[in-house]
Amino acid sequence: MPNIKTKNLTMPNFPATFGESHFCFVASSDHEKLVKVIHKTYEFFIQIREKNGTYLIKADKITRPSQVVFVHQAMRDFRDLCGCEVLFSNIDSHKYKTLKSYAALKSISYFVDAFQYDKELWVEVGFGSGRHLLHQAKAHPDIQFVGLEIHKPSIEQVAKQCELQEINNIALLDFDARIFFEFLASNSVGRIFVHFPVPWDEKPHRRVISQDFIQESLRILKPEGTLELRTDSDKYFHYSLGEFLRLNKATLSIKKNQELAISSKYEDRWKRQEKDIYDLTLTHHDSDEAKEKIGKLAFEKGYDFATINKNFVPTLRKDDSYFLHIEKMYQIDTHEGIIKVSFGSSFKNERAFIYLSSDKTQYFPDNVLATKANQKAHDSMKEWLNEIQK
Repeated sequence: MPNIKTKNLTMPNFPATFGESHFCFVASSDHEKLVKVIHKTYEFFIQIREKNGTYLIKADKITRPSQVVFVHQAMRDFRDLCGCEVLFSNIDSHKYKTLKSYAALKSISYFVDAFQYDKELWVEVGFGSGRHLLHQAKAHPDIQFVGLEIHKPSIEQVAKQCELQEINNIALLDFDARIFFEFLASNSVGRIFVHFPVPWDEKPHRRVISQDFIQESLRILKPEGTLELRTDSDKYFHYSLGEFLRLNKATLSIKKNQELAISSKYEDRWKRQEKDIYDLTLTHHDSDEAKEKIGKLAFEKGYDFATINKNFVPTLRKDDSYFLHIEKMYQIDTHEGIIKVSFGSSFKNERAFIYLSSDKTQYFPDNVLATKANQKAHDSMKEWLNEIQK
């Protein structure tokens, strides 16, 4: 994490510009301050904390851009603008370079704004080392593949292989499949692969396979499309079979110890250990109604910051389908401020700030998408703002 520790900090008059960075305002809360920065095309916060007469300056985790080199440049500009007497700093290290860009790596905004359904789509949930995903993509060049994974080293490894092997029909995304499926068009997917998911025997609510996941899979599958589970876990197999059998109508295929054209290193290990491997395939026969495209969440009006700041108390709202944690208030001046919030579902925790004034209210970063859980949290946030403003 890029940071600076300094003995002194003389805050400038805002707004201020130094080097390539523009510093818009400072928002304060207790012993913490947030400085909004615009550096090139990026907007983010620098966080400042005071402790025992020293100041720690670092990038805010929620808003920082993935290109850490730009954070370093902005922090150097802020350091020099404030005339800091530095005790420690790691922002001049040469190891931080601009991240390599891989064509296969995509953000969720790509699927919201730019993805084209001009080919049949196949999706692999949790691709791991990527052996199966890469094999399938090379074997079916006319199919568009999406690989979902949350383990970042695996994502980078497969992105490199796509480039080295000149594979152009894979899009890789660091995102939870249980939410990602909400962004896909109905009847657009030919096959969904869920190979060797984490069994989560002690925390079954974290399993990928659930009734919500199955129903969303059926919506996005084309007629005769398949949801294919492959697992070495006897418990996970029987659990998933029970979930599939809860459907009013289902066509299921079960196979045991089937040999595939490609296997992962973990599967090779389990075979050497003579573990059983199960394949459970659900075939979808029907066509589903089109679903409206997911957009961004927005507020329709401004709120009186002074009243809300006066009445503010950290608040948690939740039910089985969503949660909203209203964490902290920062004051810019008597009329403007920022609220720090976390929200979403039990398996997808998102964090953001909400800029608040009588003229407007908006998320920062302004990219909160209207998933089912986020929409419920957003509606709850508006209810809370209306209640506390009274």
